[in-house]
Amino acid sequence: MKKLLLFGLATILFTACNQKQRYTQKSPEIDSFKSVIKSYNNEDWEGMTVHYADTAKTFNNSSDVGLSINDMIAYHKESLGNLSSRGFLEKDQEYEMVVTDKGDTWVNFWGDWEGTLKANGKKIKIPIHLTGQFKDGKIVGTSGNWDNAPMALALQEIEAKNNMPPEQKIMDQNLDILIDKFHNEKDITVLDNILATNYVRYMNGVKVASNAKELGEGMSNTFMKGFPNMKISNSERIYKGNKAYIHWVFTGTNTGEFNDLPPTGKKIKVSGLSEAHFNGDGKLYLEKVYFNEVDLLNQLGYTVSPPKS
Repeated sequence: MKKLLLFGLATILFTACNQKQRYTQKSPEIDSFKSVIKSYNNEDWEGMTVHYADTAKTFNNSSDVGLSINDMIAYHKESLGNLSSRGFLEKDQEYEMVVTDKGDTWVNFWGDWEGTLKANGKKIKIPIHLTGQFKDGKIVGTSGNWDNAPMALALQEIEAKNNMPPEQKIMDQNLDILIDKFHNEKDITVLDNILATNYVRYMNGVKVASNAKELGEGMSNTFMKGFPNMKISNSERIYKGNKAYIHWVFTGTNTGEFNDLPPTGKKIKVSGLSEAHFNGDGKLYLEKVYFNEVDLLNQLGYTVSPPKS
């Protein structure tokens, strides 16, 4: 009886050792998928192809039409026309391999893709999930899912800029310089070229600058000092004649003194609206900036209530 029990236990152990692991994060298939991601980043199409079966099909965003490996590579090459750089970021990549009840082997990948548009240098970051089925060590099918809206909107924005009337295009270019070069890169030298000599800025109804010098010094001593990593992004611009209405978002970390207040180390995010006026040369001569100051101070940790009406 004892020998029978030992034989049964040995059989169970032998069977378990020979069963393929149902879930793992280390396997030859995962290494193969990692090589595919690396080949994509390096534009090594031949190196990518060797991991796929000749009959492999790729389905993107639940498309009903599967692409062959050659069609998939052609798709990737075509996308490079709008991008100066692109690839999967190495940080926070996740891989797993699972074996289904039917014995099918799948590798899942989660990672962030980032691309830079040639037209405006804008970076777009998109989380992506890829899954691939393996048979005999080769990928026989893949499926990719991601939100393509950020890229589509960015390309629409570029197309809209290209179709602008010449006078509006100058205003738009000067706004780009104001936001990207002045606010985000903190280059105050660009102001003389985009601001009229009679330039005035109002912030929540209060005049804060009467010329380029005052604007540069004022921002350097307040927001740029208090939030060294400050960034302003605009989600929408509407033009009406010589005016532009801009919806923007301000983000930053308070690591410096801000309006005589000590740094708090807190991250803030505040949205606002600007009304910009341009002269006949496309230079800004009036800015009206509106945002919720109470919300900004509350995010910094100061308890402030809005004034009672």
